[in-house]
Amino acid sequence: MVKVLPASRDERADVRVENASRYLKHCYVVERQLMRTLAAKFVDTSQWDFKRQLAQDMWETSRHADALRTRILDLRYPRRDVDKKYIPEMLELVAECAKGSDPTEFIGGVYGVLLPELLRAYETYLDLTDPLDDAPTIYIVRHIIADKQTQIQRMRALVEAVNPGLFEHTTAWQDYLRQFCAAVGGISGLDDPAPKPTAHPLAGRPPYEIGRSVRRDERWRLALFHLPHENKYDVEGRKAWQRIEALDKRVAMQVWSAISHFNEIWAAEVVAASMWDFDSQPWDFYLDLARWAWDEARHSTMGYRALQGWGWDVPDLIPWGNALYNAMGPMPPIQRLALLYFYEDGLLRAGTKQIELKILESAQDDGSAQDMDFDWADEAIHVSFGYTWLRHLLGDSNAGKEELTRLTDEARDIVARFVAEHKDDPEAKLAPYFNRLYDIIAAMLQDIPDDQLDIQWAPVVADEEVLKA
Repeated sequence: MVKVLPASRDERADVRVENASRYLKHCYVVERQLMRTLAAKFVDTSQWDFKRQLAQDMWETSRHADALRTRILDLRYPRRDVDKKYIPEMLELVAECAKGSDPTEFIGGVYGVLLPELLRAYETYLDLTDPLDDAPTIYIVRHIIADKQTQIQRMRALVEAVNPGLFEHTTAWQDYLRQFCAAVGGISGLDDPAPKPTAHPLAGRPPYEIGRSVRRDERWRLALFHLPHENKYDVEGRKAWQRIEALDKRVAMQVWSAISHFNEIWAAEVVAASMWDFDSQPWDFYLDLARWAWDEARHSTMGYRALQGWGWDVPDLIPWGNALYNAMGPMPPIQRLALLYFYEDGLLRAGTKQIELKILESAQDDGSAQDMDFDWADEAIHVSFGYTWLRHLLGDSNAGKEELTRLTDEARDIVARFVAEHKDDPEAKLAPYFNRLYDIIAAMLQDIPDDQLDIQWAPVVADEEVLKA
């Protein structure tokens, strides 16, 4: 018999470090896989309001996963096995959520079932853990809970405005996912597992596969391209644009910037699709690409906001093209990233953003100038992402650099062939858009003092050799 002091307090075994890290890893795996799934479903969603919301929630989810992952590493230090031996049941749960037959069913399942189940797991964790010993986790989890609650509320408000009854129309899918979640013992893993709902009418769907082409919101007319530089064969579209340019180069820059920003959605789609296609990369790869994709979706919203700010009926007046993603979608994911990096790096090296910003400032368009300023900051980060991860994927050697050049040149040829193959399609013609826009723009013009800016940059030129360059 040995002598000891009485226990200073009563505690549950659940709050010990090993149990805490195991519990948090359940949540981390779900958040990590949900992030990639939201990215993929963002690509496959055409409805504009849902699309941009999925992009934001994808990025926020990446931050939640990163915070949990960091805390798990804290608890297990010096062990570094957070990204090994994922809990199969958690992977299976999120994979089932991805099988929603369309974006509305997917939204009903994620925001009606999976996020509430995550909230239940986080709230249970707060009830179980010690507020002093585990204070860092409590801080993280409370902030995640606040974000998740906001995500659910925001999506429900959006559903009410855009697609009332969505949650009611997807009750069968939600019921199946609740049963599936119960079958894996809940996200916490603490519940007694129920039988798998194999007899449910919606069980047994094939694994989800991301689309290799995209459709745009049905409120917009079908459009392949959005500005004349994309399709050099569209002579009438170029002439129609030059009428706008002739009003004033500043006016052309304002309109060009807004339309271009709005159509940056293709870049977000390229990156988001790569997040899905690459399934075994280092964690920081996904974290960086989540930021990259969300930034591009933000840029698209910048353009939409500017166009709406002028009071324009955006679906009626503005082309929302899908040619770039549809040309690049079938490419290997590394090739898509290589081409996007080529585009963005080239713009920065040429100083294009700086020139555009000066023109917008000359136009005294503070809103568009601010958008461009933040866009420029974002794009610089994206170039660093592209450099880092292409070097990781291809190797930092002459062979890797040669392969990057080969991939990029081949990708540019693929896009060029796509343009040539579709140059005569009715949806490839931009003149109808710009001819409608011309009268609206001309009627809105106002006088400002001329600051004598020497505007060297021209959005469109008639000289074919310059176009080729």
